Amino acid sequence: MSDTRALYSDTELFAASLFQLKVSVWERTADDIPVRVEDGGTIERITPISVKINGTNYVRSDCEFRVSMSDIRS
Repeated sequence: MSDTRALYSDTELFAASLFQLKVSVWERTADDIPVRVEDGGTIERITPISVKINGTNYVRSDCEFRVSMSDIRS
């Protein structure tokens, strides 16, 4: 996860959606180990509660959304 950047705010998520960046989704296990549950897709919808990527809604409070730094620079 070191070459990625987490998206926290509505503005960051909206910008990733606008520029159609590939966003990966991470969840933490009961042992607090981060696990990637979505390899990367474009954001289809953002609500205060969830983010829809590749047809799946992910609860914002349960997930971390990340973009590759190489995608941001290019």
